[in-house]
Amino acid sequence: MKDAFAKILALAFGAVVGWLILNPPDWPAPTGLPGVLIVIAILTGILIVSIIFSIGLSFPKNITLNPYGGPVDASVDELAREIKALGFIEIGEPMIVGIRPPAVMRAFVHNNEPVYATVFRTGTVPGVTSYDFVSIFERTPGGLTTNTTWRGGTLPSTPGSFRQILQGANPRQAFEAHLAGARWLSDRGLWMKSLSAEGFPADFIGALGRQREAFRASPVGFAATGLWRTIARRVPDRGLLSAQRGAEARVRKCLSSIRP
Repeated sequence: MKDAFAKILALAFGAVVGWLILNPPDWPAPTGLPGVLIVIAILTGILIVSIIFSIGLSFPKNITLNPYGGPVDASVDELAREIKALGFIEIGEPMIVGIRPPAVMRAFVHNNEPVYATVFRTGTVPGVTSYDFVSIFERTPGGLTTNTTWRGGTLPSTPGSFRQILQGANPRQAFEAHLAGARWLSDRGLWMKSLSAEGFPADFIGALGRQREAFRASPVGFAATGLWRTIARRVPDRGLLSAQRGAEARVRKCLSSIRP
């Protein structure tokens, strides 16, 4: 029901914006550049409110992870084969992630390195298939995520979370870069914890829960940041972690939060 309402809201917003462009209201407002800026500000405000509502629906309070018995897109299976070839073991059967819209996911844990991998197909129209590699810190919330599309960096990261966005890299390249980033963090005192198939559901849901809390702490800033990054297609955290500006300072801040 909420999914349907969200879609109706998005369609309604687009219809209202289109109508305002074609039929500007006859109100006593400044003309010329001041009037244009006022209209832009109003429409931007409406859009941000719509995004806040949409993100709020996307991360429900109780996020679920359940078995998925339906057909899996061929693009997911193809990436899954490449992930397995890197030494990953699949965690159970395909899963349905209870966000809105739901996503289909295949999850993996490496047989030697402290790394999870996920391959997922979004429930959006059209659907998007992607993957990422994740390691989790041992002594503090957070960790390292490596993915290969700028869309993975549109929403702000949670405190203690590091990203590497390697646009267009293949799974082997992304995995090798992830291991390099994890070593870089470990050398500075942010060690990675051991991972297991049994621990994946709690780790995965916990990460989504932290993102939800970060959104709830600053919904306007969260939405505005996501909007700007999507429009500009410019996101931070591109490239290897060791070469990212401010990475050393973020490590020091993260270390300062660890209790002795």
